[in-house]
Order: sequence, then C-alpha cells, then structure tokens
Amino acid sequence: MSGENLYLTSSWCTHWTYKYLFLSFLSSVRLLSNYCLELPSGIEDTIIKVMGVTTAEYDLLFSVTAWPNIFLCLVGGILIDRLVGLRLGLLIMVVCVLLGQIVWGIGGIANNYYIMLAGRFFIGAGNELVTVIDHAFKAIWFKEDLSLAISIDIGFSRIGGTLAILLPQLIYDSLTIFHSPTFRLGVTLLTAAGLMIIGLAFSLIVFGMDCKREKVIEQPLKLKNLKRTTMNDFKQFSLLFWLTTAINVTYFPVIFSFVGIGQDFFIQKYGLSMEVANLANSLLFGSALILVPIAGILITKTGFHLLWLLSFVLTTALPALLIFMFSNGESYFPFVAGVFYSLSYTFSGPSFTALPAFLIDKENMATAFGILNSSYNAAYSLVTYVTGLIIDTLGYFVLQGFFIHIIMLSIDFTLLTVIFDAASNKPNLNVPGLWLRCKAIKE
Repeated sequence: MSGENLYLTSSWCTHWTYKYLFLSFLSSVRLLSNYCLELPSGIEDTIIKVMGVTTAEYDLLFSVTAWPNIFLCLVGGILIDRLVGLRLGLLIMVVCVLLGQIVWGIGGIANNYYIMLAGRFFIGAGNELVTVIDHAFKAIWFKEDLSLAISIDIGFSRIGGTLAILLPQLIYDSLTIFHSPTFRLGVTLLTAAGLMIIGLAFSLIVFGMDCKREKVIEQPLKLKNLKRTTMNDFKQFSLLFWLTTAINVTYFPVIFSFVGIGQDFFIQKYGLSMEVANLANSLLFGSALILVPIAGILITKTGFHLLWLLSFVLTTALPALLIFMFSNGESYFPFVAGVFYSLSYTFSGPSFTALPAFLIDKENMATAFGILNSSYNAAYSLVTYVTGLIIDTLGYFVLQGFFIHIIMLSIDFTLLTVIFDAASNKPNLNVPGLWLRCKAIKE
C-alpha cells in the first residue's frame, strides 16, 4: 500500500464518522441483546397465567439471568483482557444469547418452566458480558467524548428495553392461529431469537471494523504479549473504584427491578388496563430517550460526572419512588413519575458508566467492567427475588419503602466518592470536561 493510500485509509479509520458508525453497530447488538434480557417485562401477566407461576417464580426469570454473572463477569472480564480479546469475546457472547433465547422459547412451547429457566440462565450470561465488552470498546475508541458515546449507547439499550415492554404482548395477542397458550408463548419468545441472528450479523461487522482500525493505526485493543494477571494489576483498583462499585450495587438494581414488576404494579395500584400499564412501564425508561444525546453532550462538555450523578438521583429517582409510594389510584401518577424515573437514568447512566475509564488502564478495562457487572448482578439477583417475596407477602407500599432505603444508600456512597476524589492528589472523577479532554489528547 502506498504512503498516500495508507494516509487516506488511516484518516478514514480515525474519522468521527467511522467511529460513530462503529458505535451504531455495537450499540445495535446491545439493543437486541437487551430486548431478549428484558422481554419478560412486557409479558409478565401472560407468563404468570399461562405457566401458572407465582410472582416470586416470575421474578426468578430475572434473578436467574444474574446468577451466572456474579462470578462469570469477573472471570470473563479477565479472560477477555488476557486471552480471548474483545472481538472474539463479543461473537461468543452473542451466540450465547441466541442459544439461550432458543432454549427459552422451546421451554415455553413444551410448557416446562425449568427449561425456560435454563434458557434465561444463558441469556443472562451472554448479555452481561456483551455489556462488559461494549463498555470496554467505548472506553478505548472514544477518549475525548466518552460520555456522549455512552449516552448514545444507553439510548440504544433503552430502546431495546422499551421494545421489550411494548412488543411481546402484541406479538402474543396476534398469534391467534395457535390455539395452545403455551405454544403461542413459545413462538413469541422465538421471535426474539430471530432478532438475535441480526445481532450476530452486526457483531461480525463490529469485528471487521475493529480489525481494520487496529491494522491501520497499529494500536491493538488487546495486549500482543499475553501475560498472567498479577497482584500489581489490581493495585489500580483503588478505594475510589470500590466506592463506584458500591454506587453501582445500590442504584441500578433498584432501577431495573422496578421495571420488571411495573406492569402488574400499575394494573393493581392504579387500575390501568394491560395496554396502558405497558405504556406506563415503558415510560420508566423511554420517556426521556430523546434527551440521551443532549445528556451526553452536556456531561462531556462540562465534566463533573459525580455532581451530575448525585443531582439526578436526588431530584428525579428519589421523587419518583416517593410518588409511587404515597400516590393512590389516580391514573396520571404513573406517567408523571415515569418521566422523573426516565430522566434519572438518562443522566445518571452516562455520568456513572464513564467513571471506570478515568480510573483504570485500558489493559484492564474489561476486568474493571467485569467487576462492576459481577457486583451488580449479585445485588440485582437478591433485590429481584426479595421484590417478589415482598409483593407476595407485604405489598407494594413496603416494596417502595425498601427501594427508597436502598436509593438513600446510593446517595451516601456518591457523597463519599465526591469527598475522597476531592481529597486525592489527582482528582479524576469530579473535574471539568476541558481537563478530561486535554488529558485524553495528551494520552
């Protein structure tokens, strides 16, 4: 290749259009994987009635997706950093989600709850490592505009979650040619497997684009000389990193657990129909999707990630839960609180997810996100199961009080992180955006 052609190719591979085209395919993979993960949210009442399960057993369909990741995300992150690499790891995990969705659908057709649990197990294992790899890719590809890239990715992810709430019941209701409810349920689940085949195609495109960029600019995304993980690699996992982990396990499990039981909550407490309840449930994440790129731009330009996180947990997440706790049967309350709920995740998501990239070297990025996802899944599996038990025994009022106490813990951990970051010799987490961009350019 001539010097001029090499320069042109290199310019193209580092141009913002190439980067964001790559991000669109990568985020689309996460959208489709997230659709499979959150699919029970949109068909909760049907699963309970058709399969004849309790609310706690229904919630187990969410908990079982988290169980393998308590350890798998940590071990998988290390293996991806040291052995497999991000590209091959992405392909393997997408195939895992696809196979899990097929098994889950077969369980529905066979009317076997335990086969469904097995399928959900593999979906959870694949989806969480897809998220780990997705975050690691963004931390390496997007140095100067990481929060914007994260916010766009979160937008795709939440589109997947919103579609998972809106589409499954519509698909189930439209399959009138099948008389068996369990067969209709199984076919509904298998439609998501078809979508994951598209996700596999997108993963192959991501593989090729990343290979091209690595070959041209000669900056490999993984270590060329594989080495063992030593204790020295873990010294960079400082107190600040573990405080961010504490925020992770006290904020996000509550946010996602509530969506899982939202359909029945809105039907029982506010007397909404199933269709309107699904719409209200989708607003918990979907009502502020249009603001996601704006949130990313604001956080990228201004910096101060911890202040963004703290302010939106205080002013949106907490008030939303208080509205759900103390409001009565008025049908407009779910939509008002849903907007607050959605704003919380829209701004808190990108401000939090960027934090590990400011603390951890790129050689250990998948390990860092693996630790975060592992701890999240441990907390999420516990919270979702306790959620089902509280609903079955104590009711929704006690459940909201439980959620509010956990969110208060998240606020405490965020305040501690602000204090320790300010007291450190080199603050990284709560500094102006211009300082972060200058640091990224220098690196």
